[in-house]
Amino acid sequence: MKKIILLLSLILIGIGAFSQTVPIDSRLYAKYSEEDLLAIQRTNPADIEYLNWFVENAFVIKETNNPESSRYQKLRYLDKETKMAGAEVTEFNPENFNVMEYSFVISEQSSNVYVIGKTGYLLVFYSGKDLTKLFNEYRRTHNENQ
Repeated sequence: MKKIILLLSLILIGIGAFSQTVPIDSRLYAKYSEEDLLAIQRTNPADIEYLNWFVENAFVIKETNNPESSRYQKLRYLDKETKMAGAEVTEFNPENFNVMEYSFVISEQSSNVYVIGKTGYLLVFYSGKDLTKLFNEYRRTHNENQ
């Protein structure tokens, strides 16, 4: 009986050593509920790893000479309850920018560009294809360094 308990203990310790819980970036709560994030964390931690990476790396902010250009879509806030686009964004503060607070679309083959009100800034998302490539590079280098 002691051998069985010892064996089970070693198995559980081994499983615990191999299963890491990926922490949830607090910025994700702007778009997802705690319940949803915990479910994702439990069932597919790699998705949390991707979302954590996404909030920092899926886009670039660029200055524009023509902030009132109608050439680009206007950036809108995300209504968390309806998951629909809300009011138009009029301000930009790089110190507390959280991409998850906004409504956006990632196109598979091309970048999407949003004008941020009349601030003189554009929010440029990489294409889905480029995001996959960049994330895979990140994971490869991240895993090599551990």
